Amino acid sequence: MKKLGLILTMVALMFSSNIFAQANTQAQVESVAKDVLQAYKTQDVELLKKHASGILKYSITDSYFKDKEIQEYIGVIKNWDGQIRGIGYEEQNMGPVPILMATVYFADDPNSNDIYEVLLSNANGKGWIMFGSGLAKEGKSKFDKLSKTVPGEKKATPNRQISIEMANGDTFDNSTAQAAISNFEKLDDDNFFIILKKDNDFMQFAYSDKNSYQAEYKENGIQYEAKTPVTKEQAITLIKDYYNTDDKWKTDVEWEKM
Repeated sequence: MKKLGLILTMVALMFSSNIFAQANTQAQVESVAKDVLQAYKTQDVELLKKHASGILKYSITDSYFKDKEIQEYIGVIKNWDGQIRGIGYEEQNMGPVPILMATVYFADDPNSNDIYEVLLSNANGKGWIMFGSGLAKEGKSKFDKLSKTVPGEKKATPNRQISIEMANGDTFDNSTAQAAISNFEKLDDDNFFIILKKDNDFMQFAYSDKNSYQAEYKENGIQYEAKTPVTKEQAITLIKDYYNTDDKWKTDVEWEKM
């Protein structure tokens, strides 16, 4: 428990660190979507590859843009007015890691109720990339059913405005669960702890090894610790539940007063 003993003495020092605002998810999605549209409009191979999945990158050459279906989309994009009309989100289970999908509505089909979209995906918080070709056309009614907020990233209520503090001095205000998990996964022997603070309460994790972490939380002036080190998977579950508005995280593992 030596590492966690250092944490409380370091917290005061961390308030003097520069605060790096956590980028807004919607702004990230919109930025990538506009890049994708610009790449198709100008038939920019390198820009499109920048946002493509690993498999698709190999097929993107000058001839890629000559495909009949792609040419139809390029015609629409060239007449696009530059406005994003909406963004919808959904979580899909396509394997061991849930995939977060973003559908960016950018244009209407004047001859039907269909809309044109940029499709993006984000696996395990690693960043937004094109899903397939990144372009789609579907009925607007389907888009309307999508969540307009990011699944798992509920808007913070007053008692859930959580900031992140790292051992390396990085801090993030008004963070999301996804941001917390992403930073948690960066823990190592040097950058060895993360604190999730909300008002006078907190949850914190200290790195022991690749799959073992010491976990503590403080609530109403009383501090608790997990009876045994938690695994990476348990820690991620605790983080997700801590950002929700209920107290499910209190039963995810067994705690004891310090």
